[in-house]
Amino acid sequence: MVWRAEAAASTPIRGGAADVSSFLDSLADSDFIVRADDSVVSCEPAARQGGGGGGEGEAGRYVAAIAPLRLPGLTVRPTAFIRVDRLSDGGLRYTTERVDNAFEGSFRGLAERVTPTITAATTLRAEERCLAAEAEFELTMPLPSWWPIPAPAMDAGGALISRLVEKDTRVSLERVIGEYEARRGAAAAGGAEQQQGGGVRADE
Repeated sequence: MVWRAEAAASTPIRGGAADVSSFLDSLADSDFIVRADDSVVSCEPAARQGGGGGGEGEAGRYVAAIAPLRLPGLTVRPTAFIRVDRLSDGGLRYTTERVDNAFEGSFRGLAERVTPTITAATTLRAEERCLAAEAEFELTMPLPSWWPIPAPAMDAGGALISRLVEKDTRVSLERVIGEYEARRGAAAAGGAEQQQGGGVRADE
């Protein structure tokens, strides 16, 4: 069984593409883009590979607790390992490299007998006078022939995943734009203060 979902959204934004790309580049050095995802409950830097970091996080990689996915007869509590990458065209992508799941519900025992695979990626790019987001999600469950969950319930699960991906993409984009506008406003206010301060010193 494979559930796939895709979503795309774009929102008009002030400033040129170069300004927006510079802003996206700055986000690559923080966990903001991970926390902006509506499905993320909390996140922290991933432990450095090789064990030589003394607990220090590895740049660009995070461990995120994801909001539970409630399906008929089964609740999935995922922990995602996410990588954030700069793109050559000035965009930004965050990719789910691995997901560990804890299961609850009447189908818990059945779910623990299979190993679901989740792949997901969201890309942000500056376009002409707008910021665009594209998301891809795929959940693969190698179900045996005796799997007892009826087809209508499985279809309902697929529809739920599609709605969640669309919602997460839209909300994430709104939060990123909110951060962009906040920084833009703070920079404008700082520039105005400097001009006013410079004027006072000139008068003195």
